[in-house]
Amino acid sequence: MSTLPRSLKKAMGRLLARFGLVGAVLLLAACSMLPGHAPKVQLVNVAPQSVGLLSQTLLLTLQVSNPNDSTLRAKAGEARLWVRGREIAYGLLAQPIAVPAYGSTRIQIPVTGNFLQLLGDLGRGGLPYEVKGYLVTDPFALRVPFQAQGNLHLPALTGESASAP
Repeated sequence: MSTLPRSLKKAMGRLLARFGLVGAVLLLAACSMLPGHAPKVQLVNVAPQSVGLLSQTLLLTLQVSNPNDSTLRAKAGEARLWVRGREIAYGLLAQPIAVPAYGSTRIQIPVTGNFLQLLGDLGRGGLPYEVKGYLVTDPFALRVPFQAQGNLHLPALTGESASAP
């Protein structure tokens, strides 16, 4: 069995130490880009986008607030609308967003489902809702979950938008 010369062993050891140091620095830099706290999300508005016999699309307007000290960048996302404990709509955020540090941004996500089951509830006051979803961070493709809840006040059949106080 042959052994490596002592000088080669030292050189390899220094090289491995440098790679380890560079790796640790890169890992710390990557961690600093991750959100420390989940974003706060609030449903601001719900407006009809398209209506068909079997499915309807609503446009959810969400206020996304970033409680972190760095910009939250998301390249995609998902939202699910639940009313009275039932999932009734689903949609995707297809365009990238940037929420400034300690700031907020409004985003719109079209959600499609069958809202005919809510017709009997029109004009009856508030319906308990939840919007559950996630944002996919850029550049690491991590899912950052969010949730918003409240009471949805559906208008009588007048074509106006629903509101979520």
